[in-house]
Amino acid sequence: MFNSLNQWNNTFPQIQSLVEIEKDLQAKQVRWQQQEQKLSIGIMGQVKAGKSSFLNALLFAGKPILPEAATPKTANLTKISYGDAFTLRVDYYTEQEWQEIQQIAQSGADTIEAKVSQELIAMANKLDADEIQRCLSIGCESVIADDLDGLQGILNQYTGSDGSHTPLVKSTEIELPIDDLKGFEVVDTPGMNDPVASRTQKTREYMANCDVVFFLSRSSQFLDKSDDELLRDQLPNKGVKRLVLVGGQFDSAILDDGYDRDSLAETEQNLKTRLTRVAVTKANELADRKMATDDNQHALLIESLANPVFASTFAYGFAHWPQDQWTKTMQHVHNELLELADDEWDEYEYTQQDWQRLANFEALQQAFDQAKHDRSELLEQQKRSILPDSYKRMNTQLLSLAESIKQRIEFLQSKDIADIEKEQQGCEVKLASIAAVLSLTLSQARNNAQQQASELLSQLKQDQISFSQLSTRTGTRTEERSREVSTSKWYNPFSWGDTRTVYSTYTVSYDYLNPHDAIEQVNRYGAQSSQQIVSAFGKLISSDALKLSLKKALLNELDTKSEDFDPIMFRAMLENALSQLELPRFDLQLGDTTSLISANFSGEVTSSGDMDTLRSQLNKALEQVLAKIQAEFTKQFDLAVKQLKDIEISLSQSLMQNINQQLDDMKLQIANKQQEISRFDSLLSELAMMEKDVTDNLKRVS
Repeated sequence: MFNSLNQWNNTFPQIQSLVEIEKDLQAKQVRWQQQEQKLSIGIMGQVKAGKSSFLNALLFAGKPILPEAATPKTANLTKISYGDAFTLRVDYYTEQEWQEIQQIAQSGADTIEAKVSQELIAMANKLDADEIQRCLSIGCESVIADDLDGLQGILNQYTGSDGSHTPLVKSTEIELPIDDLKGFEVVDTPGMNDPVASRTQKTREYMANCDVVFFLSRSSQFLDKSDDELLRDQLPNKGVKRLVLVGGQFDSAILDDGYDRDSLAETEQNLKTRLTRVAVTKANELADRKMATDDNQHALLIESLANPVFASTFAYGFAHWPQDQWTKTMQHVHNELLELADDEWDEYEYTQQDWQRLANFEALQQAFDQAKHDRSELLEQQKRSILPDSYKRMNTQLLSLAESIKQRIEFLQSKDIADIEKEQQGCEVKLASIAAVLSLTLSQARNNAQQQASELLSQLKQDQISFSQLSTRTGTRTEERSREVSTSKWYNPFSWGDTRTVYSTYTVSYDYLNPHDAIEQVNRYGAQSSQQIVSAFGKLISSDALKLSLKKALLNELDTKSEDFDPIMFRAMLENALSQLELPRFDLQLGDTTSLISANFSGEVTSSGDMDTLRSQLNKALEQVLAKIQAEFTKQFDLAVKQLKDIEISLSQSLMQNINQQLDDMKLQIANKQQEISRFDSLLSELAMMEKDVTDNLKRVS
């Protein structure tokens, strides 16, 4: 819209502002269209819960693109999205993370983490040592395939249960040129806690940004203890925007329950009633544990868990896939279902409608579509909100520009070259006072920033107290006890004194700390503290704030009653010169702040001694974060002060050069007074049209 004004860019600073506003608006609109409108869908569940089969059915018409994770060691995070080519991006463990896995494997502990680590090490040892080192050192790499079948073979190598590189892979990203994937991404998460804290943390970060989470639980073991732990530990505390509970593998539950029922319909009804009751009970238990951090999260849990969707990927395959595409497991389940119907339900024959009803993929698709609709509606509202702001800013600049042009016309009509030279001499006299004003303004900015930063750093020290608090979680485990029972008989003296051992099991509750909670506390403290420092610095030494202070101070200094000096003509010149200033920016990069915790803890921390150690390590990690912030702030602040001093030295001179250049241009304009006035009049007419367009657009979107 404003490209035609570029020829006036050096004369009126408002034009550059208009161009920047327009570019910013266009960039935001493009970003909304290409990125922000992407729906993020997370898939959660235990290993063997059927996540891969679920996604293969939903996204790839049943084609086994995503390999099944046979054990926890082969379960890693996979993100699927649209791309221009069939691409696999592999993210390997770092050398430090691999060393942590080795340490856990060698610890000898009887934990899931230790067992998984040992399996990973044993699996990786089948690779050449040089290849292991190559993967750990490069961090990530991309592989491109010719087609979906080719990608399937490559994927097995990196994520399959017996893939050569599977043990070294932390996460994968798959890009596919499939139009149905446009606009959203799917994240398939690991089904078990990971021996490497960084990968579990990455899973949490992904899940925290998901718009909708599909939680898969096997209907035959619906919401068991492992599911309970996943819901409690892996769902982000800040919550997700939509949660869909899926009772998967519903066909297996039919097989378990059908032998006690008179028909398929009765079996379905009984299962759905009983399992929904389980879900409601579980929802209330989780809510009572205060897993939710606010009322909205509490409501999300109750509503989502109390309304599960029961589905069967196998039944979907029976309804839609040719039989030669069925896996051996599918064929076996199909035969068992036929035998059940034949033996128990009077030789009942399944219909196409039965398979589709048991599959229930229509309900799952509706959940997808509803999430897309909700997301699109929200994004559209946010997209519309950026338009009024941009149009208002454009209007302000257009009005200011029109006023500057009118002043320039009035100046040309009332001045001659002698007046310009006289004004130029008056401005040169002001040079010394301008330099003093610049020095004072910049010094005040430096001092204010230093004082506020010192106060804020002190406050951050106090904030450590709240971030150092770790709440215990409650877990349960099954233990076995034994006792000796007498087997002696009074009538058999030889049996007197004989005993046998009787075993019984019981459930024990215990408290524990989760190291990932500590890691999250450190990350939140670092992010919040950095943001506060950057924000405080930005308010005082940011480009916009400092330029405004300089502008006010300089214009106030120029606003004199001298007959030899008219400050009005210099306002636009000063604004133009100040707009070209490059002022310091402030940014904080903290790097890794959680290694103290991730390197020493994994899994549940149950002993009181280890709990005290974890809390101590958390405090040390928080202190390290604050120390890094202080060191980085000092470094950045010293650099900013140096830049400001350099500006202080050069600014008055560059301002004078800029003003003199513009005065020289005005002498040329006066020499061609009528022609220049005509050009300015045309520019005003053009601006009037632009202002009308912007005003109309503002009314349309408001």
